[in-house]
Amino acid sequence: FSPEWSAGCFSCRTFPPSEACWSQFPRPCANSEGLRTKECCPVWSGDGSPCGALSGRGFCADVSVSDEPNGPQYPHSGIDDRERWPLAFFNRTCRCAGNYGGFNCGECRFGYWGSNCAEYRESVRRNIMSMSTTEQQKFISYLNLAKNTINPDYVIATGTRAEMGENGESPMFSDINTYDLFVWIHYYVSRDTFLGGPGNSAAFLPWHRVYLKQSLLWPKFVRNLRLWKNFGPFLFTQGTCSFRCRYIQMMM
Repeated sequence: FSPEWSAGCFSCRTFPPSEACWSQFPRPCANSEGLRTKECCPVWSGDGSPCGALSGRGFCADVSVSDEPNGPQYPHSGIDDRERWPLAFFNRTCRCAGNYGGFNCGECRFGYWGSNCAEYRESVRRNIMSMSTTEQQKFISYLNLAKNTINPDYVIATGTRAEMGENGESPMFSDINTYDLFVWIHYYVSRDTFLGGPGNSAAFLPWHRVYLKQSLLWPKFVRNLRLWKNFGPFLFTQGTCSFRCRYIQMMM
C-alpha cells in the first residue's frame, strides 16, 4: 500500500503506522472513474506505466486491511468512511517496492533520496531561533507561499462516499493549498466519531506519533514548489544523531 496518500485512518491499527495515514486523495484518482472502479494506481510519468511497474518501482495490488474486530467500545459497522480505510473509496492501490514511495511510486520513502532512492539522509529538525535573520525570513515567506499555492498532487473530499453516488457519478473533491492540506489531514482523522476521535481515546499517543512522521514530510511538499530545494527547518546530516533526532526516530 502506497505510504503517502491514505489519510482517513480511522484506526491506525488497520495499517502499519509507517506505511499509511499520509495524505488526502491523489488528484488522478479523485474522479468518477476512480470511484467506480475503486482503483487508484496512477501512471508514473517516468516510464508511463501504472505505479512505475515497468521500472520495478511498484505494482497495482489489492489493499489489505486487518480483519480484527473492533473493540467493544465501538460496536458500529459500516457507518463511517474511515472504517477499514480506504476500502470505502479504493480497494486497489500502488504497492511500492524497496525505498520507493508516493501514490504512484514516483517518489522516495521518507529519509531516502536520489534517482533510485538509494541514498539515506538523516534529518534533524532545526530550532528556528538558531537560524539567521535571512533564513527565518525565507522560512516564513515559504510558509506563506505554501498557504497560497494549490497542492498539485492531492485534493480533499468534501462529502461522504455515499453522497458521491453508488458508481461515483457525483465526485465531491476540492482543491486545497499545501499548508492547509496538513491541517485537513488532522481534521479528517480526528473529527467526531461515536468515540470522539483519537484525541479522546487510547489512540491519542500512537496516532500523534504517526502524525509526527507525517509532519516531517511537510517540507518535501514545500520543496516540490521548486523554489527552495533545501527547505530550512531541517538539517541533513551524515554523522551522529542528536538527542532530538533520536527522539524523532523513536516516535516514528
